[in-house]
Amino acid sequence: MKELRLEFPSLKHKDRYQAYKEETLAHGEMFINGDGGCHTFDHYEDWLEEAKKMHLGIDLKEGFVPATTYFLVKEEKVIGCINIRHRLNESLLNFGGHIGYSILPSERKKGYATAMLKMGLLKCKDLGIDPVLVTCDKNNVASRKTIEACGGRFENEWTNPQTGNITLRFWIGGK
Repeated sequence: MKELRLEFPSLKHKDRYQAYKEETLAHGEMFINGDGGCHTFDHYEDWLEEAKKMHLGIDLKEGFVPATTYFLVKEEKVIGCINIRHRLNESLLNFGGHIGYSILPSERKKGYATAMLKMGLLKCKDLGIDPVLVTCDKNNVASRKTIEACGGRFENEWTNPQTGNITLRFWIGGK
């Protein structure tokens, strides 16, 4: 997987991310994990400014923490997104964790999520985040396997009292 790399978003990714977004939404997914909210912006350039502020922890919206988004790039194509939250608040401690991620639907089941999460864990180490909390929906078997392949130790389940959704919580590092 040498050809894979994490890149901080820039203007060069605009069309590449748009293709990622279109394929993911066409696949029936209404939310793109790990893209730092990019899919909710009408203009990529506006999101880039927001992503820079999030990275630096400037002008954060209430309930948000500093976070850095990276795109997983292979042969100049965006095939994944990963968002690293620099610290946890109550919400992230319960069901969001330090890391959110996703892989392009056509690129799933190829080991890219595991490779990307491993790269993301190195970024966490650089930020002094240890241990790292990674969570997934109880029904997301692929994500659970990815987390476990990266050393995730299951701690518990958390049930959202508002939605009833069950989140699995794993810790990586910090032994």
